[in-house]
Amino acid sequence: MYYKTAIGAAEAARELTEALGYQVCENDWTTQIVHGGRHNRLRPSVGMNHSYSIALLKNDKPQRKCLQISLYGMPSGKFELVNYVN
Repeated sequence: MYYKTAIGAAEAARELTEALGYQVCENDWTTQIVHGGRHNRLRPSVGMNHSYSIALLKNDKPQRKCLQISLYGMPSGKFELVNYVN
C-alpha cells in the first residue's frame, strides 16, 4: 500500500491491527513511531527502508505477538507500507 506521508502509513497499520482485536502498546508506539526509534525519525529517505516492531496487547494483557511495520521511501515521494502481526 502506498501513502503520501509516513505517519499516515503508520496510522493505517495501527488501524488494521486494532481491527483484528489487538491494542497497540502506547509506550512502544511513542518510542518507535513518534520518536523514530533507532532511526531517530519515522520517515525513511528515498530508497531506504525503516522497520519497527511494536508490542501488542489483548484485553489489556501483553501478547507474544508484535506489529511489524516496514516503510520504504519511494522515488515518487510516497511511502510503501508492509505490515503484519506475527
